[in-house]
Formats: sequence, C-alpha cells, structure tokens
Amino acid sequence: MAAVVALSAPAASAAVVPVEGPWQATTSAGLPVTFEVAAGQVRYPIFHFKWGFCGTYASPVGPTVSIDANGQWGFVESSGPSIEATFVAPDRAEGTVTAPSRETPGCPETKATFVAEPGGSPFVPGPALVRTKVGAPKARAAHPATIILKRNGSFSLHDLRWSDWGDPTAHATGRAAIRRPCGGCRGNERIWRPRVKVRLNELAQEKGFRLYYGLRYELSGPIPPRFHRSNTIYF
Repeated sequence: MAAVVALSAPAASAAVVPVEGPWQATTSAGLPVTFEVAAGQVRYPIFHFKWGFCGTYASPVGPTVSIDANGQWGFVESSGPSIEATFVAPDRAEGTVTAPSRETPGCPETKATFVAEPGGSPFVPGPALVRTKVGAPKARAAHPATIILKRNGSFSLHDLRWSDWGDPTAHATGRAAIRRPCGGCRGNERIWRPRVKVRLNELAQEKGFRLYYGLRYELSGPIPPRFHRSNTIYF
C-alpha cells in the first residue's frame, strides 16, 4: 500500500491550476512518469526508477492523491520508492523520484528529477500491463495475441504475431478493434478494424518477472474521426 507524504518541495503559487487530463515526463535517468490530473487530484500515477545494479523497476498504479494549496503532491510506495512533484505552472510540474538504499550490495539510494507536461496517453492503465508479462527465461509466458488498451473494451489489439517477444524491444502486427456508439448501427455501435503495428519496450523487472511498460501502436486503414493514428502509451 502506498502512503501519501508531506512534501518539502518549493511552494508554487496557490493560483496555479494544472491542466486536466493525462501528463507525462521522462526522468533524468531516462525513464517514464505518467499520471492524470482531474478535479484537483493526481490519479493513476506510475513511475519507473533504477535501483543501482539491482535493475530497473516500475511502481504499481499509485493512489489518487490531492494537490495541496501550494501545488504539491506525492506518495511513498510500500517497498520504499517515492515520487513528489510541484505544479509550478498550469502546464509544468517539477518533481523527483527516489529509491532508498537496499541491503543488497550495489543498490544504493538513487534519485532522478523530472519535468512533466500535459499530454500522452488518454487511456487509463488497464489489463494490457498484465497481458504483456514476460516470465523468466525457462518459463516464458505465451505471446499475447490480444492486448486491451481500454478497460471498457472500446480499443483493443487482436491477432498479434510477434517477431521478437522477450527481447528488450518486441514487435508485432495484427488488427485493432475500435468501438464507438452509433444509434443507427447494428448493436448500437460501429467497429473499425484497421491493421496495426505494435512495439513494446521499457522492459523492467518486478517481483521476479519482467514487464513491458511502454507500447507504441501505428494504425493503417479507416479509423474514427479525431482518433490517434499512432500513439505511445506508458502503463
């Protein structure tokens, strides 16, 4: 369980109201941070960190935390890593990811800074993180034929054929399914099925498994108006 913590970051103006929607950043260690801002809160925060020679890890989806009057928010994961940030402008948040030292030799405390901006994936983290799990070399999980990118099933990838599953970067081709309400359509919805190319990266270690946390898709063929033809998503 993550714990919300009091922060000591420099105070921002109380007048700063951050842009609502998804935010993203890359830390000074080259790893992603993602979260969503809504109704004065930070939701679905995920951060990645390097723990010295112990490897690169990703936090579980963090708790919903309130943004205080100074524009600050943060929390500590149960295993010790923490994230804190301050909104210094409506479109800018400055923060730090910290991993405390571990008893394992070669795993000292590490810190990385980041500057987050609005943008990134409009998707709530969902089943895709689990479906892209890679087991240990002697017990690899089956290649996922389906990845659901939205919890309600309105955007999903199917019939995926992988060329390099288990490598640091994996590639696949297949079909996407994009569902939209349609009053005059059969079943009251319309479905687009464009071809898709998928790339998975950000292969990180967590609890004895390796997980892909970065996904990029590229669609070819008819898609709904204003739908992203390509996008990069961090889970």
